[in-house]
Amino acid sequence: MKKTLSLLALLTFSSFVSAQEVKLKKKKVLFDGIEVLSYEREDAGVFQIHFYDLKSNDEILFLKRNNNETPAYYEDDYTQIKFIGLKKGLEVKQQKSWTAYLEWLVKNKVLNSDGTLNEEKVDALIQNYDENITKRTIR
Repeated sequence: MKKTLSLLALLTFSSFVSAQEVKLKKKKVLFDGIEVLSYEREDAGVFQIHFYDLKSNDEILFLKRNNNETPAYYEDDYTQIKFIGLKKGLEVKQQKSWTAYLEWLVKNKVLNSDGTLNEEKVDALIQNYDENITKRTIR
């Protein structure tokens, strides 16, 4: 029993150690306190956010919450994630905070610690999580 608890504590601790802290602060994205991207919010920051490379100021990532033209009905809401430089994107039903989406991209190794995108991991993320919501929605 003691070994099991020790192993569980070790696994829990190691998962916290490897997790990167992601913060949005003063129009900068911080990974463990280091500035890696800048950002700009639209629509009071609720529905759209753009992320930019710090050096070139090129937009690399765009996230948009979409209410599917039914503002009072939340079950059909989704988020669009567009990888601008790669001309790729996905749509997910999940509703998370902007910070949680960045953490998800870091966890899946799509967004590197220097703020660059890993195209191979972007492709894997799209293949695994894209729900193609607009393609299957009747308008």
